[in-house]
Amino acid sequence: MLNETMRSDGLRQSDRVSFRMPVEASWTTSEGAAVKHIAETMLVSRNGGVLRLEHKLVTGQELTLRRAEGDQIKTARARVVAEIDQEPAGFLYAIHLSEPRADFWDIDFPSPHKADEALARLLMECGFCQRREVVYLNELELKSFEVRKCVARLCKHCDTPSIWIEAQSEIKTQEKGAAKPQTVEDRVIPRRNRTRVKARVLACIRRRGFQEEVAVCEDLSKGGLSFRSRNEYPEGSRVEVAVPFTPGSGAIFVPIRIVFSQAIPAAGLYRHGAAYIRPPSDSAD
Repeated sequence: MLNETMRSDGLRQSDRVSFRMPVEASWTTSEGAAVKHIAETMLVSRNGGVLRLEHKLVTGQELTLRRAEGDQIKTARARVVAEIDQEPAGFLYAIHLSEPRADFWDIDFPSPHKADEALARLLMECGFCQRREVVYLNELELKSFEVRKCVARLCKHCDTPSIWIEAQSEIKTQEKGAAKPQTVEDRVIPRRNRTRVKARVLACIRRRGFQEEVAVCEDLSKGGLSFRSRNEYPEGSRVEVAVPFTPGSGAIFVPIRIVFSQAIPAAGLYRHGAAYIRPPSDSAD
């Protein structure tokens, strides 16, 4: 459950990926004792993320993070930005990498402004080198993923065309508890003519104080999407959506505003139209 705004120290300078991996966190207490424990990522971004840790930490606590990638051990310095929630399994902390390393998470994050032409976004990995990347899908790639669950694209690390599949979290999701989205001071992308693409893919909807819902997306455009769901989301409300969505895979949630909500009594469902929310201009790289 992530119920606090995470806008500090550049955490909004890239997409935030819901991705779970183990990471070793070590620190020194105020009494000078060295502590080392295994934490778990809940979200990762280029410059930080959210960790779940069993131990209580204070804002500003300096951490050393270590993680294994194949035979390599990678290390990064970080600090606690805020405690944002508490769960039975531990505390959730927003962290900021003190010296951001593009390769610490082994995920390539494109600059957010490149998403202007994207219909959807996914965390994918190369079938050859297994390098992960946040991929902005165009219409052809979205159609390919919808049918084949993969896309063909150039891997800049292999320097060759390869097949890309959706990346799987390193830790299997066990709990089914409600996950709460972060709010953000935002503005809606101005309405303009956009080509809408019919695509029946799954979407995951997050709303503060409610359980995540898996809905069916009906169409997508560069400015928004429409979807059918069991729950009614009031017009004007702000939620987060990950689309396409595969349970257990790395999901990328972005903020949207519900533009219209229409009941479908015969099906017991609601049809919603939503517009993507543009982050503040100073959050782009």
